[in-house]
Amino acid sequence: MARLDLAVGGVIPMHTHPGGSEVLIVVSGSICAGFISSDNKVYFKSLKKGDIMAFPRGLLHFQINAGGTPALAFVSFSSERPGLQILDFALFANDLPSEIIETTTFLDDAQVKKLKGVLGGTG
Repeated sequence: MARLDLAVGGVIPMHTHPGGSEVLIVVSGSICAGFISSDNKVYFKSLKKGDIMAFPRGLLHFQINAGGTPALAFVSFSSERPGLQILDFALFANDLPSEIIETTTFLDDAQVKKLKGVLGGTG
């Protein structure tokens, strides 16, 4: 288990846990949470105190503080080693050539270079 403290406007960016599913329970505040299924259907909901959401293993998901106060939640994983891959870092914080990212994401050169610069990528 882990404690999740989200400041007002706080975001847990789009990420995945390739080794386990995740369950989130909101203790206080309001969290907009969601995931994208393997057939690209989006499921999201504004969660309040006592609400629970499950994120299936390997699917992209996120959490955003949706309220005007700090939010507190606890998360639990189905594995002791769920792993973590943050989408933005996977795409832009590496040395994968910009040309490949541009081709596979349909982003232009300026957008890719800007994101690589912000996230520490090269190439």
